[in-house]
Amino acid sequence: MKRQEPLIETEPPVEVADGKELMEKKLREELPLAGVKISEIVVEEENYERIGARRTVFENCRFLACDMERCEFSDVIFRRCDFSNTNFRRGYFKRCLFENCKGVGVKMTECLISHVRFSGCMFSYANLDGSKLEYLEAAESSFRAAGISDCFCREVRWEHVELSEVNFFKTSLRKMIQAVELSKRLGIIIKEEGA
Repeated sequence: MKRQEPLIETEPPVEVADGKELMEKKLREELPLAGVKISEIVVEEENYERIGARRTVFENCRFLACDMERCEFSDVIFRRCDFSNTNFRRGYFKRCLFENCKGVGVKMTECLISHVRFSGCMFSYANLDGSKLEYLEAAESSFRAAGISDCFCREVRWEHVELSEVNFFKTSLRKMIQAVELSKRLGIIIKEEGA
């Protein structure tokens, strides 16, 4: 199976004048953002637990140390956004694109991350422990010193990605596209179970 791209309508999403106000309104109504473009908002240490978005674009946004636990994002594009130290624990990301984003110290533990691409991103010290990673691609990015332990992986591809000091404890590398090349770069030996 091939990684799927975000499904954004042929017409561009509607630009929102006050993205933060709309996010808070939708959160109160327990409804997802849909078909909108949110740009240039800066939010620090806010609670957006269970926030949802579909067919949405976030551009040049900063969500710093926010709580977005149990978020649901499908068919979402994040461009030049900063999620440093934000908590996405138990989140759901399907057909999302992270383009030139920063997520230093981001917590994405126990997430379902499916059909997602990271391109030109800086996710050093990110924690993805216990997550399910399916059809994930990362290119020209850094996941230096990230925690990727105890993850289920299917069709994960790393292209020109810095993975130094990454913790893959209890994560099978066999389902990663370039497991052999990856193991050589990391200086590890992959041993089959029972061998």
